[in-house]
Amino acid sequence: MARKKKEGGGGQEMESAGMMRWLLTYADMLTLLFALFVILFSMAQVDQQKARALAMALGNAFGIKGQVSVMDTGGTTDTKPVMMPQSQVQLTTTRERVQTWILQKRLERDVKVRFNERGIVISLMTDKLLFNPGSAEILPKTKVILSDIAEIIKTTTNPVVIEGHSDDTPITKVTRYNDNWELSTMRAVNVLQNLIVKGVAPDRMSAAGYGQYKPLVPNIDDMTRAKNRRIDIVLLKADLINDAEKASREMPLPSDLKIRRQIEKENIESITY
Repeated sequence: MARKKKEGGGGQEMESAGMMRWLLTYADMLTLLFALFVILFSMAQVDQQKARALAMALGNAFGIKGQVSVMDTGGTTDTKPVMMPQSQVQLTTTRERVQTWILQKRLERDVKVRFNERGIVISLMTDKLLFNPGSAEILPKTKVILSDIAEIIKTTTNPVVIEGHSDDTPITKVTRYNDNWELSTMRAVNVLQNLIVKGVAPDRMSAAGYGQYKPLVPNIDDMTRAKNRRIDIVLLKADLINDAEKASREMPLPSDLKIRRQIEKENIESITY
């Protein structure tokens, strides 16, 4: 009986020792988690001087002198929202207004609107809408359409270019215009003057005639030629104009550089003598 009790007691001791093994696993897990958090904490504390020195060394090694990392500081939660330029927002709103106006007036076949790299282009088909064939005189019913377009343009501040286009059919009838260049240019000028009368600021506007040399589609038949006979009212991107003006102010003309170099050369020669 005593032997059985001894054996029974040993079994209980072995069983209790096996049940406590989970403490070892738990302790190992806590140690690993502690080590992980220590590593994460040390990574978050960036030595700015050492980081900048490392960035400078890497930049010099790759031949980028004086360049440092694009991240001058450590991680941050401050984010700046991506804002569209005001001119782009204005153009998007204007295009929506033009599209709504086209649908309301049922002018889908006569007026088109699109975006390109310059801005918004409002295309007016000239056939039976703006002018009679070979004429640059604006038809009376067209003035109502131009009045609506003028009201839309006046809500913007973007520069406006009026562009006249024709097809490749030469002018054979006796008219006051010798060729498509003159006809397209005069049509653009007349539309410009009409918009000025409607209240669009003159200093925002310019006119150009391209004749048949900027077609929308190849001049193959009467249908394609009709698409190319048009007036384009282009609302330019304001930032595009500002960039061009800034570049023209900052860059001297080649003639100015040549004259300056000639003057400097003459001064040196006169001093030499």
